[in-house]
Amino acid sequence: MCKWFVSRVTDVLIAFALATLLLLYGAFSHPDIFPQRFFDYWTVAAPNAVPAATSQQVSAVMQVQR
Repeated sequence: MCKWFVSRVTDVLIAFALATLLLLYGAFSHPDIFPQRFFDYWTVAAPNAVPAATSQQVSAVMQVQR
């Protein structure tokens, strides 16, 4: 009984770890799919996603001013 329980708990932990890695991979490779609120909670993914969005906004403002 104890071996069965340990085996099931290990399987669940592996599944959560793989899901987390898949989520982070998606956030790094496709940041436009995820809402801004996601990057507020997951600060690991924020450096790649946030500067790209702010640089696009700044360039759009510069084009309007010209």
